[in-house]
Amino acid sequence: MARVRMTGLASGLDTESMVKELVQASSTKVNKAKQDKQKAEWKKEAWQDLNTKLYNFYKTDLNTFRMPSTYSKKKTTLSDDSKVSVTAGSGTTNGTHTVSVKQIASSAYLTGANIKGGNGTFKSVSNATDSVKFSDMTDANGNPLSFGEGKIKVSGPEGVEFDINLDDVKTVAGLNDRFSELGLHGLTASIEDGKMKFTNANAEEGQDFSIDAMDAFGVQTTLNGGTGAATSVTSDTALYSTSDFTSADINKGTKLSDLGIAVGTSFKINDKEFVTDASTTIASFAEGLSKLGVSASFDANQGRFYINSSGAGKENDFVLTSSDANALEVLGLGSKATKVDAQDAIIEYNGVEYKGNSNQFNINGMTITAKAVTGNYDKETGAFTNDSPISINVGNDTDGIYNSIKSFVKKYNELVDEMTKLYNEEKTDYDPLTDDEKASLSDNQIEKWEEKAKSGLLRRDQTIGSLLSNMRTILNKAVTVTNDDGSTTQYTLASLGIVTSNDWTENGKLHILGDEDDETYSMETNKLKAALDSKPEIFSKVFAGSDGFGKQMNDYMMKAMKKTETSHSLTFYNDITMDEEIDDYDDKIDELNKKLSDMEDKYYDQFAKMESAMAKLQQQQSYLASLMGTA
Repeated sequence: MARVRMTGLASGLDTESMVKELVQASSTKVNKAKQDKQKAEWKKEAWQDLNTKLYNFYKTDLNTFRMPSTYSKKKTTLSDDSKVSVTAGSGTTNGTHTVSVKQIASSAYLTGANIKGGNGTFKSVSNATDSVKFSDMTDANGNPLSFGEGKIKVSGPEGVEFDINLDDVKTVAGLNDRFSELGLHGLTASIEDGKMKFTNANAEEGQDFSIDAMDAFGVQTTLNGGTGAATSVTSDTALYSTSDFTSADINKGTKLSDLGIAVGTSFKINDKEFVTDASTTIASFAEGLSKLGVSASFDANQGRFYINSSGAGKENDFVLTSSDANALEVLGLGSKATKVDAQDAIIEYNGVEYKGNSNQFNINGMTITAKAVTGNYDKETGAFTNDSPISINVGNDTDGIYNSIKSFVKKYNELVDEMTKLYNEEKTDYDPLTDDEKASLSDNQIEKWEEKAKSGLLRRDQTIGSLLSNMRTILNKAVTVTNDDGSTTQYTLASLGIVTSNDWTENGKLHILGDEDDETYSMETNKLKAALDSKPEIFSKVFAGSDGFGKQMNDYMMKAMKKTETSHSLTFYNDITMDEEIDDYDDKIDELNKKLSDMEDKYYDQFAKMESAMAKLQQQQSYLASLMGTA
């Protein structure tokens, strides 16, 4: 809690300014410690950024550089790439291969006949509503309902009985009008979910209604009036109505039962079954089939079902059957439907036939994709005529290998440039700003100041110097390669056309002689391309072998970011030591702040005592002056 100090009341002195001057030296020490801590934090941030770049280089560019597969890339040349595409893996045998395509793999398709184009007429059966005439109501099968004598008896609160003829009232609305005419206020009839419902809404006791509609609706009960919610009774008899429609009216919401397909009809796709119920519509039928291993849909504009297999190849073919053959005809899925059977892909590779449910084949290290047939294939006899085989030439992808090496060189040089810049960056006399100094500057001025203050934080950093030196040393070594005949040959990067400049300030950056993108050496002979053309087999050994440049560099970087007492794993710098240094600054700042606070308290106490003594002296002087004045 901050202390409230009343100072200078007796002396008139600016005590706060005087105390601030007296503790100035200690305040400077606090600010100096804060500035040192800020520099330590900035240094850690600079290393964190560099560490990310080093690790990304290790995980991506160096990892590619040290992998044998990088130097065994293959390229293919086809006589006709419109019918076949080929990707050659690193293990593919160089030479010329032939491929013929007899048959392309395809899915099974069933296109239904147009069921909206016929002259069929149908009856739609649905739940009756209040507007339907009693004489038009039917059962679930569309058969006319019999309401017995067509009468209901109602007894009102006064015990008066009324006979109401359904033929007279015609509809539910007419029945309610009759209730009102007869003074049966509060009694209403309605049809809900296809069933008759009688309700007594009277809140007064004794306002009861006795209803006898047993013949008509199977209801005989008394509806008591009284407080609370209205009481009601619903009939057991289901009421339906029918409406005529034609084939042209069929849509996704049309029920299969309205098309004459019996509830419980079974449909099968191969051995999987879908069974219809009373609510099955055109849309839900398609959804049901789609759960049986195919994709089914209904196009309302075309009036057709479209069904196709989930995948290509003969094993994905399907057969649609039903327990009612006529149901398939009604839905356009019977004799008038068009079926395209699924088929396997068939190719010949170097004279040997291969079959598969996909147009892609993995053979002899190659991925061969069939795109179109190369001749005439007779499925019945197996005869294959008028074939024009595709010629495939497989060779080393020297351009691909060259570009991979070039990419590594580029990324390595970018990393060397970054580390060299940090290592040689000049320090400035700019210290981190104090809080008071920041308060007097704009954000833009603060940003520019801190940019200068951060300069040179990693100048002559031993870890950076060690990384630069060791990586340069590894790439300047010679690698011994054992030839097929047992002899050995030593290779350096320079012997393969990858050199370093005589400019020591480059810190060992690499240059590819004759590379068009190298401004310094683009006019030289490209020895790297020549070596790739003449002896491609050595590169996997020189760069990716057990003693290759990539392996040595990888081992060094793994060791450099190994966990130690001063650093965590995957970290090239002493991050633990830096964190401890920052914590030490926090402790130092706390200690200095406490000393500063104690010193301020000491001076304020001394000034307070002085103020108290002066106040007493002033009181005494006033007292003496008053005595002398009285005399």
